[in-house]
Amino acid sequence: MTVAGLMATKPRSFGGCWTCRLRRKKCDETRPICGACSTLEIECQYGDEKPEWMDGGERQKRRAEWLKAEVKRRAAHRRERRQLHGLEVRLESLDASLTDESDSTVPRDLINTTARPVAPSMDASSSSSPYIKTESSSASSPSVRTPHSRSATPHTDSCSSVPTPEDLSDSHAESSLEAAFSLEIEAHSIMLYLDYVFPFLFPFYKPPFFDAGRGWLLVLLTKNKALFHSAVSLSGYFYGIILSHTSQGHQHCTKNTHEALHKQQGLALQWLQREMQDIITRGVKSNLVEANRVMASIVQLLTSEVAIGTPGNWKMHLGAATELFNEIMKHHAVTPSGFPCFMSVLLRLGTRPFEWTPKNRPWGSDQATLRFFTAQLLFYDTIASTALGQPPRLQQWHQPLLEELPDEIKQLLPGNERETISPHINLEEFAGVQNWVILCIGQIASLDAWKKEMKRAGSFSVPQLFSRASTIEQRLRTCLESLSDCQAVNGSCPASSINGCSQSQPFLPYFASDAGSPFSRTLHTSVLNTRIWAQAALTYLSVVLSGFQPSSPEICESVSATIEMLLSLPNPECLRTLVWPFTVTGCLASPEQEHVFRNLVSAMGPLSVLGTVREGLAILEKVWARRREIEQAPDGWDLAACLGTLGQPALLI
Repeated sequence: MTVAGLMATKPRSFGGCWTCRLRRKKCDETRPICGACSTLEIECQYGDEKPEWMDGGERQKRRAEWLKAEVKRRAAHRRERRQLHGLEVRLESLDASLTDESDSTVPRDLINTTARPVAPSMDASSSSSPYIKTESSSASSPSVRTPHSRSATPHTDSCSSVPTPEDLSDSHAESSLEAAFSLEIEAHSIMLYLDYVFPFLFPFYKPPFFDAGRGWLLVLLTKNKALFHSAVSLSGYFYGIILSHTSQGHQHCTKNTHEALHKQQGLALQWLQREMQDIITRGVKSNLVEANRVMASIVQLLTSEVAIGTPGNWKMHLGAATELFNEIMKHHAVTPSGFPCFMSVLLRLGTRPFEWTPKNRPWGSDQATLRFFTAQLLFYDTIASTALGQPPRLQQWHQPLLEELPDEIKQLLPGNERETISPHINLEEFAGVQNWVILCIGQIASLDAWKKEMKRAGSFSVPQLFSRASTIEQRLRTCLESLSDCQAVNGSCPASSINGCSQSQPFLPYFASDAGSPFSRTLHTSVLNTRIWAQAALTYLSVVLSGFQPSSPEICESVSATIEMLLSLPNPECLRTLVWPFTVTGCLASPEQEHVFRNLVSAMGPLSVLGTVREGLAILEKVWARRREIEQAPDGWDLAACLGTLGQPALLI
């Protein structure tokens, strides 16, 4: 008899699980859980007697319906885990790249030994000192001995192997002193970050009196180890850079800072991987608080790597953060009417969920964390899209987060949703740029990507391009004109009302001072900052519309206008918040205007090494050196090509 004949005459098995029988599916009879039930993550039941619900009647029907819904629900959970698993893979790639670039070894087992909820630096082997070299940071040390670990090499002398009471007393005292010193250094590093580094990185972020300042950041640093180590690494880096340019005889600080920087970044990444694994296992839907903090850690790590001039991993960081944010919004930001609502997420993070309204202040620490890092993520994602030549990944959330809904849509909403559906992210408060500019830049990036795609498909329409471009240009010019009457001082424009300062409460301005980073002098206003960004956006739009033509009258006029505003900045350090407009404008500048851009960066002095200013100037030098090549083949050049001249796309934040 043939094999087919044997298979045809094989008796039917009745040993399958009752779940597969109910679903009328073939069971592989694996015990205690069959393959089908294991894959679907549903209950698997074996037994000689039928379950009570297997009655061939109504109970069996209800059980089948419930099981069908359970399979569907579990499928959604599995899809979410697969999406989040992609973030973990990205983080593992980042860990590998960081290890390859590091000059020092990060202790791989440090996370396991510091899993308890205490400051990691309590152990001397995990000292968080950003600029003091410890034994654990030395790559040449064959072993690391800490007050809480045994020696790697056992003693052969029996006398020395048994400590005396005096030895124990000395060891305990030394351990206490080291722990106290480590804790002191750690506290010093965190205060450096809060008082100097954070204001330098985000100079326009000055939360109003009624929002209780930056207390949320201190709370986050104590709860989030990944962000904690990232902050410590930035403090050490800034300390070493500033000290090396202001004092002599501190060259050793630069070397120790470099070693500590890689160590702290490695620790931050390891903690982030641990947190990501927890989110992957448990899902975003029921773990909003944890997902929020993980997103904050990723954005912070992106910020720190770009700030210290190691931007190679920013695409991975940004991809992970945007995917996680999409998951948060998908699971927590949909109203009963089906509209996306950011306030719904904020309310879920409140101390009394669903009892607060947008008018209640101050924000809780988790709410403030989400608002701040969402604003940064929207900003970074839009600027990144101009370098990647693609639409912003979070563009679907631009309207509900950054724009007012049209009145006709508002009228369709229930009364209790109209207040919460309005935008709740004011980028001027966080990045010093008004929402409409970032929205327009995102739309220009989308238009540029559409133009390229249509050309590849052979269906490009010039009238459609001009129609879409004219809408963006009209908005940019109209909003620019509305700013022309604002004087270049803080508080002179209506937008300053977000600080909660009014004439009826004259004492509040004293608590909402403009004392920014001690690294800088007077900062320019958000009005001037917005105007410069908007003018550079017009230059960008002209390139998308007409091609890379630096000598065209429209581009020349826009470039000159931006240069005039750049030269009106109160001091050179202000350039650090304008790197993207500075670079976009410089790429289209004439040879006679090149010295302006070099002089602006040179005037910054040592502060030019912090952030992306130097990277922006390096891009300009590359573009200027290829003027002849660009003139011969202008169709092969656009803004994305310019921002990639250093070998990889540049995130100029």
